Amino acid sequence: MDDASFRTTFLVAKAAEFCGLLKPGDWPDVAVSLLLEGNDDPEIAELAGLSRRASGWDTDPLVAAACDRHGILVPGRGTTVDLVARLMADDLRARPAAVTGPMIRLLARLAPPDFESDLASRCFAAEEYLDCGCGEDDLGFEAELQTMPTLGLPEPVVQALARPLRSTLPVIQPPHGHHGH
Repeated sequence: MDDASFRTTFLVAKAAEFCGLLKPGDWPDVAVSLLLEGNDDPEIAELAGLSRRASGWDTDPLVAAACDRHGILVPGRGTTVDLVARLMADDLRARPAAVTGPMIRLLARLAPPDFESDLASRCFAAEEYLDCGCGEDDLGFEAELQTMPTLGLPEPVVQALARPLRSTLPVIQPPHGHHGH
């Protein structure tokens, strides 16, 4: 794995972490995927050896050291949402979801309270209509989201990064109807 792919992987992981979608216990899976792609940073090897019950006390120093070594800075809020969206697009191109509008559902949660990201705000506005059946489902918007530029990461790395995000989505299609309106 070249340095650019490593940096992208860490940027996306930090973005997902910043959005509350990647927990300390998810870092070992990401690190294992990096090891399997040939990364031999000592921090990555150490992260890969941690259990899923690892806390930020265990993971934060290792992640910070790897970020320092590779000059990785945590991106701003708009870029963060964009990176998470591109990760989801790559994951959905590889493995479609059981629920329509998965990107809209996921990204909509990233909008409040500050609505700093235009993309997350659009998803927040669109999510209300996903399950109501009263208008055209905005699947054109979902298709547009799914055609976002690829991150260009190996599929096992994409899966390791996307698994925690995907786990926050409903596993079955929610019933049609307005929720609390």
